[in-house]
Amino acid sequence: MSVANSIKISFKGSKGNQFGRETYVTMIPFNKLESFFKVFPEVQRKLSKPRVKSIAKYILDGIDKKRMTFLSAITVTCKDEIQYNEEESTIDVDISTVFSINDGQHRSEAIKLAIATLKGHIENSSNNNEREKLIEKLNILENMTIPVVIFTGIDQKGEQQLFHDLNLLAGKPNKSIALNFDSSDQYNRLAKDLAKNNEQLLRLNIETEKTQIRGNNHQIMVLSTLRNMLCYIITGANKDKESKLNVETYNEFYNTLDGIINLLFDVLPEDASNREKYIIGTAATLQGIGKYLNEVIYNQNNLDWEDEIKKLGTIDWSHSSSVWEGYGGSYIPEKNKFVFTGTSAGINGVYEALKNKLNKQ
Repeated sequence: MSVANSIKISFKGSKGNQFGRETYVTMIPFNKLESFFKVFPEVQRKLSKPRVKSIAKYILDGIDKKRMTFLSAITVTCKDEIQYNEEESTIDVDISTVFSINDGQHRSEAIKLAIATLKGHIENSSNNNEREKLIEKLNILENMTIPVVIFTGIDQKGEQQLFHDLNLLAGKPNKSIALNFDSSDQYNRLAKDLAKNNEQLLRLNIETEKTQIRGNNHQIMVLSTLRNMLCYIITGANKDKESKLNVETYNEFYNTLDGIINLLFDVLPEDASNREKYIIGTAATLQGIGKYLNEVIYNQNNLDWEDEIKKLGTIDWSHSSSVWEGYGGSYIPEKNKFVFTGTSAGINGVYEALKNKLNKQ
């Protein structure tokens, strides 16, 4: 990037054409975003601060944990004149030019927040070693670049249409497919690895593309349910606030969970995924079992927690079983099924029912 006569500024880039409109593509360093990009409310949605914070955390985690991290291109429009130098492959604009963000305002704000956060940590650090590491991270972050697609000759109505087309016409993958392709979350990784390698899960089969299992499909659960169940086993909740599962602890937890899952489905009915007979194959039940396993394995002083897992084989898991009455749902005779009032009620109901029933044995 260079400034010519303090009037023009040049970006390395390329020129193209899309539906008769000139289009340009360039790369902008993270630390230059604030200088050129602006959000106009009339062509954008309201900024979501939680979403910005989430993306900023994703960016900083990518640097800290050196994992694969990706940010897609920001799309902007330029109402001022753009000159393209074919020989130099540069995009030349007046230094006062402002680019209107049509897609990517949350990414742009998150990058700025990530930089500001690191600067704050540097300012507050009293440890020289830590400070040097933070400065190194900041240098890496500020010099990263993000692709920028620039459209020209578009009025406000056109910008609104551009926002609509970029954001509302894009197909969003369902949760199970998204998890199947996501390796940034350690619980997603754990669920995928166990689904591919665990003996009992291979026998019972995990659905990796759909969000629900219907009818007489005898797959035991969808991938997202397995992910949540594993989180309940490790933490007792649906979120790992203390980051118990991380890169360092992954192998240990994988080996432990592999044994737990094998033992669990070995003592449960062989046809546990038959939803007409048992309540086992519901997301609420499986997560409730996970929460109970956390209790007996990690919270109680059980020297032989494997025996506690084996006790789950003594439970009557059928829909008409009296074990579940009063625990988050009721038996519906017309459907011949026990129905939970909601997922949270079901999770806590199964957990409480198992705890009250098995602690008496």
